[in-house]
Amino acid sequence: MTQHTTGTLQTPDGITLHIESWLPDGPPKAAVLIVHGLAEHIGRYAHVAEYLVARGYAVYGLDHRTHGRSGGEPRVYITDFGRVLDDLKQYFDQVQAAQPGRKIFIYGHSMGSFLATAFTVRYQSEIAGLISSGSPLHIEDTVPASIIQISNLLKVVAPRLKLVKLDLNSVSRDPAVIAAYNADPLVVNQPVRLGMAAGYQTAVAQLKQNLSQLRLPLLLLHGGADRITPASGSEQLYQAAQSSDKTLKIYPGLYHEIHNEPEQNTVFADIVTWLDDHVPAATP
Repeated sequence: MTQHTTGTLQTPDGITLHIESWLPDGPPKAAVLIVHGLAEHIGRYAHVAEYLVARGYAVYGLDHRTHGRSGGEPRVYITDFGRVLDDLKQYFDQVQAAQPGRKIFIYGHSMGSFLATAFTVRYQSEIAGLISSGSPLHIEDTVPASIIQISNLLKVVAPRLKLVKLDLNSVSRDPAVIAAYNADPLVVNQPVRLGMAAGYQTAVAQLKQNLSQLRLPLLLLHGGADRITPASGSEQLYQAAQSSDKTLKIYPGLYHEIHNEPEQNTVFADIVTWLDDHVPAATP
């Protein structure tokens, strides 16, 4: 049975973050910290967490600032991604304290993959491995050049102007997932503000320069039919990382949220197999 708890975490700059954990009844094999994507919240990963818990893993996650049940205004607006990495570190330290001596893996999807990758570059020595889903390193490949040009012109004078909105039909091939996403009051599917897009572009450019620092185990997953973040992002991450232990899996025909596709159990089984290969047979 899963032990599910929720709570809050106060950041040094006064933001109240919503945190959640899913724990097995007995001692876990290891811990997994899930990092969610743009405009959503950690609650959308409850089924992922429950699958992992049933296989012996402790799972943790939080809503990013300005997302979900966490504080911060305006909603879904981040210009300094370094602060989000600081939030993750604050919670990561709490997870370490709760799971002393156990390995901790980072699992990020979409914008969460970018954040998890940047976090891993910064704190690699403390992390057992990185699981990336739908890496957005090449998201510019799906944004028209005209939109990028307009953004560059307006980002200084009108940073809160909204411009690009997520295409819901590209999230998953499962109509029930689209309906639930659209009806979820904690999902804010509004066009991305220019200030956030500009901050993201800067942060991604910096991350790309540091990908060669990655040397820990990597599991890189992507939908082959992802129209939101093309699979070339995961391919670049795979090529740039200097890890001797790295795996790239591209699932033919799957859309952006591979964990919410009809074939999700195949994805989950691949994740657990990889995790089991990277944890001791028994933990103290």
